[in-house]
Amino acid sequence: MKFIIGILAAILISGCTCSSNIQNRLNQDYLSDLGSENNRLAGDLSLDYFNQDLSNLTYDYYIAFITKNEAPSAKGFSTLVKNADSHYFKAQKELFVLALYYKNENTIICDNSNTAFLDSVKTYTVNDTVPDLSKFVMKLISK
Repeated sequence: MKFIIGILAAILISGCTCSSNIQNRLNQDYLSDLGSENNRLAGDLSLDYFNQDLSNLTYDYYIAFITKNEAPSAKGFSTLVKNADSHYFKAQKELFVLALYYKNENTIICDNSNTAFLDSVKTYTVNDTVPDLSKFVMKLISK
């Protein structure tokens, strides 16, 4: 009987650790929220805070703003953005582009705020060389 209880406990503990938040943090909800939230935030920031010129928007200001103004439908969005292992942020007059790299997932996510949909998601294999984030941003801006 002790053996069966031990096996059940091991299965339960293993099952709980496999569904950790880190493994699932780049889920479809987050990817969808990133595109739509950045589009909404760009409009709010442009009209209400930056006199219709986002070129002076910085990553630090963006992070502070999304932390304070997170939409109820995008709960946890700001935390996931802040938890990226690295980022690249480029602002222009009418838009900003954000590239985020998540090391555990070996994934780059890139979004142009001018669209309501996420612009690029690329997951690399272990043997791939992950390119510089600025290259993704420059490709999106030049289109």
